[in-house]
Amino acid sequence: MKEAKEAVKARILDGAIALFLEKGIANVTTRELTESLGISRSHIYHYFSNWQALCIAALDRFMRDELETFTREVASLPSTQKMERLVIDFLPFEPDAAWQLYGSTWQLALHNDVYAEFVESITQAWNEIVRGIIEEGVANGSFRECDVSRTTRQLISLLNGYDEFLGVRPSAEKCAMVEADIADFIQRFIYKA
Repeated sequence: MKEAKEAVKARILDGAIALFLEKGIANVTTRELTESLGISRSHIYHYFSNWQALCIAALDRFMRDELETFTREVASLPSTQKMERLVIDFLPFEPDAAWQLYGSTWQLALHNDVYAEFVESITQAWNEIVRGIIEEGVANGSFRECDVSRTTRQLISLLNGYDEFLGVRPSAEKCAMVEADIADFIQRFIYKA
C-alpha cells in the first residue's frame, strides 16, 4: 500500500533533519537522503520544487517543533522558572547537533535571502515567546514594570551574542561567566528588586 502523501512528505522532512543533525546541512546530498529513505530522487522532487525548498521545509518543521516543545514544557511553570528555562534552552552550554544546525542555518541566512526570511520568522517566533514570558511576569508581579518590547529585544540580543561567544571554543570558564552575566542582567532589569 502506498503511503499517504502527507506521511511521505513528513518522512522526507524527518529524514532530512536526521541527516542534517548527523552531518551538518552543507554536507548532506540528495543522494544520501534518497538512499537513507529508500526512495527515488524524483520522488523527493515530487514533493519539493528544489533542494533549498526541502531544506527550508525541514528546518521549519524541526525549529517550530522545538518552539512548541519549549512552550508546552514551560506552560505550567512560574514566570521566573520560565525565564530560567529559556536561558538554559537558548544557550549552548554544551553544544550539540541541534545547536550546530541553528548556527549553520544562520550562516546560510547571511548570504541567501530565502534563508534570511526563514531565520527572521523563527527569530520572531522566539521573540514572541520571550515577550509573553516577560508580559506574564510583569502582570503577576514577579517582574518589574518595563517597556516589554525593549526588554525583550535586549534579552534576545544578549542571548544571541552569548550564543555566538560560546560557539567558539566553549569552556567551563566561558559558560560560568555567561551564566553569571545573564543572571545579573535578569536580576537587575527583569526581576523585581
